Amino acid sequence: MSSEHSDSIAAPERRAVITTAELLALGIMVAVVCWLIFPRGLSESLRTSEMDAVSLSYSNAWLRAQPNDFPLRLLLAEELIELGRFDEARAQLNYVAANAERNRFLERQRWLDARIPFVGLMAIPPEQRAQSPLRQKALNALAALRPAELKDQQLERYAEMALILEQLPQAVAAYHLLAQRQGNPAEWYQRAGGAFLAQGRYREAAQEFLLAMQARQGKAGARDDFLSAMATLQAGGFLDQALREAGRYQQMFLDDNEVLFRLMKLAQAAGDVARAEYYASLLLRLGDKAGADAGVSAGRAP
Repeated sequence: MSSEHSDSIAAPERRAVITTAELLALGIMVAVVCWLIFPRGLSESLRTSEMDAVSLSYSNAWLRAQPNDFPLRLLLAEELIELGRFDEARAQLNYVAANAERNRFLERQRWLDARIPFVGLMAIPPEQRAQSPLRQKALNALAALRPAELKDQQLERYAEMALILEQLPQAVAAYHLLAQRQGNPAEWYQRAGGAFLAQGRYREAAQEFLLAMQARQGKAGARDDFLSAMATLQAGGFLDQALREAGRYQQMFLDDNEVLFRLMKLAQAAGDVARAEYYASLLLRLGDKAGADAGVSAGRAP
């Protein structure tokens, strides 16, 4: 009886000896042993799963056992950067730089290394960024990158970084590179045009909208880009240039009432009476043709 009573008292005491931290450490050890037995599948699951505090701990434990798992190490570095843990991220990236041989790992390592000062700069209040030493570091990191080596998603982020850092030429060059790579070039020319327009550079913006127009395969989209270019030049006061561009591309839109009307108003604003009358005559012709077509259709109706 006394033995049974003694065991029943000791059991809670023995359970209290194991702390929560020890239980967590034990769980990590068990997980690491499992990963060592089945490394590939579990390493892949870590790389494809959403990173949280537990995943970060597991990743660190895994990398101690498999230090040359560069994809996971790069993913961990990326997560650490977004969390603002820059020293830890640099440690991961420095290991990749010193030990990786494949260029694809080193390209991503350089990209993430360049992201660190930019993310740090974005973490401070906007009014303090211009005077922060991080701004110059971010500019240096941006200049050190080679856009042609970046993947499309990285290149788009590069353009965003360049715009935020007020490096408009780099952003536009990145958009042009994306236009060459992808099947929707007009979208990237439009973005470049919007970037120029935000800086009040109307001529450059209009040229980008005209590039978007030329890249369009459907006429409807080309028409919208053409009108954007004309409106941009007119807004900037470049009426003569707007008329020159109109004369270059107007053949594409001679059967479009809205385009002809806008061109007529543009010519009137520029004081070019002859050109305004020309567009007005084309509008009248289209109106007469539409009326005649309507009459023919009415005559054929039963």
